Amino acid sequence: MAIDSGDYHMEDAQTWERACRHIGLFLWWAAERGLTTDDHHPAMLRCGATAHVILQCDTKLIDEDLNEAGNAYAAAAYDDYLGEVARYASELGIGDYEIPETDTTQTHFFAWLDASLAAFVASTTTN
Repeated sequence: MAIDSGDYHMEDAQTWERACRHIGLFLWWAAERGLTTDDHHPAMLRCGATAHVILQCDTKLIDEDLNEAGNAYAAAAYDDYLGEVARYASELGIGDYEIPETDTTQTHFFAWLDASLAAFVASTTTN
């Protein structure tokens, strides 16, 4: 099942790189946190997360890219992540697909995703 696809974003994004940037960032973070399958080693994503999604994932993030824990988290929080992408872009005064591939962007989203994951884990262990 598709979690996200560059195809969904191409009309507004205009390029595959812009359409897949947020997908690559999420997949990179998930790989660093042990939430992906063995097909996505963190070192491969560190060298170019967007390119990895375009070339290795055919522009898609699907449930087969994530392990069980990663899929549970994505099902619960991916829409919120997309909302954070829009909020962050707005804060920068740019469009959602213009978020730069910088260390600052990576740091922001990794911190946001870490906090979101911690809240998700806390909510599932207390219920």
